[in-house]
Amino acid sequence: MVEDDVCADQSVWDACGLPDPINRGFLFLDDDLIHLTRCLELASKGRGHVSPNPRVGAVLLSSAGVVVAEGYHRCYGEVHAEVVAMTSCTRDKSQGGTLFINLEPCCYTGHTPPCTDAIVSAGIKRVVISTSDPNPKVNGKGIKFLREQGILVSIGTNSKEAEYFNRGYFNYILRQRSWCAAKIALSIDGKMANKSGLSKWITGNEARRAAHAMRADHDGIMVGRKTVQLDNPELTVRMTDGPNPVRIVLTATGKIPTNSAIASTTSMVRTIMVVDEKSVIDKDLSNIELLRLPCNEHGEIDPRLILQELPGYGVLSVLIEGGAGVLSSFMNADLLDEISIGTAPTIIGEGISPMEHFAPTSWAQRPKYSLKSYNKAGSDLITTYIREDRTFSQD
Repeated sequence: MVEDDVCADQSVWDACGLPDPINRGFLFLDDDLIHLTRCLELASKGRGHVSPNPRVGAVLLSSAGVVVAEGYHRCYGEVHAEVVAMTSCTRDKSQGGTLFINLEPCCYTGHTPPCTDAIVSAGIKRVVISTSDPNPKVNGKGIKFLREQGILVSIGTNSKEAEYFNRGYFNYILRQRSWCAAKIALSIDGKMANKSGLSKWITGNEARRAAHAMRADHDGIMVGRKTVQLDNPELTVRMTDGPNPVRIVLTATGKIPTNSAIASTTSMVRTIMVVDEKSVIDKDLSNIELLRLPCNEHGEIDPRLILQELPGYGVLSVLIEGGAGVLSSFMNADLLDEISIGTAPTIIGEGISPMEHFAPTSWAQRPKYSLKSYNKAGSDLITTYIREDRTFSQD
C-alpha cells in the first residue's frame, strides 16, 4: 500500500472492519522492513555501551525516498539515535522526510531532551517504528505526541524481532530484573563434563565462535567459583568481533584463585564478584567490583536478588556459562528465560548434566520452552529455546 491509496473517509474503513491506517499505525510501504532491519544493524553497534538504555538505531530518508543519514545510540547518557541521524544532515534534507527507528522515541527530558521535539523541529513527515517503548514515561506517549503534530506514524511491522533484540531492556522494564540466558555445550548423552569436571572442549570451533557471538550480545557473562577453578576461563570475546561482557563470578565466600585468568585480567575487563555481605576479599582481587548480598541458611545467594541488582551495574542481560550448580539454582528459581544448547556428536558417559540439581516439586511444574532457532555449526547443532511465558507482545 502506498500513501495515495489511503482512503480519507473513515467510514469506509469502519464498514470493512479494518483498522485506521493512519491513527492506528497499519500503513506500511514496501521498503519499510528493509530500513527497520538496518536500524537493528546500526543499534547493535551500541552493544556493551548503552545499558541500562535500550539499543536503538535510526535511518533517515529524504522526501524523495533517498537515505540521507543514519545514526545509533553510542553510549549511555549521550545523544539518542534519531537525533544523531537528524543532526548529521541539513534540515532541507530532513524536511518532509521519513524517519525509521526500532523503538518508540522518548518524549521526556532525561539525560537528553525529548527526541519527539527534535523530530518535529526537523520537519519529518512520517515516522516508522518497530515497537513501542514499555517504559511508562514513554509507552505510547511518544507516538501520540507525534500524531498530534500531524506526523504519520506506523508501528509494529517487525515488533517481535525488535523486542527480542532489546530483550534485556524490555525485561528490566516489565519484570524489574535482568534477562537471564544460558549457554550449554552438551554431548549426545546430555553431559556437560565428565565425572571429574573436565569439559574443554565438547563442541568444535564453529560452535565456539557462535558462543563468543552470544557473549558479545549480552551485557554480562556469569559463572560459578567451581568453573573458575576447573576450567580457568577468560570469559572474553575472542573468536568474533564485539565488546567483552562484564564478567560475573558467583562465589559467596569471595574466594577465587588469584592466579586465574579472570583474576589476572581485572584491569582490562570489568569484573564483578557476587559475594556474601560479610565475606572478606583477598587484597589481590582489589580491582574486582563487589555485589554483596545476603546468604540464606544454606550459604547460598538468592538468584532472583542477583538479577534484580545487576541492572544497577548496567547489566540488563546476562549469559550463564556454568557450572551445573549455578544453572540448576537459576532453574530452580524459575529464572532461565532462554537456553542455547550446542550439541556435539560425542558420548561422555558417566559425567555431569547441566540441571542435575534441578528438582521440580511435581511433574506439572516442569518449565516449558518454545524452540526459537536451530543451526548447524560445523559438526555440532545449536538450538535455542525461550520460555513460553517470556514474550513481550501478543501473537
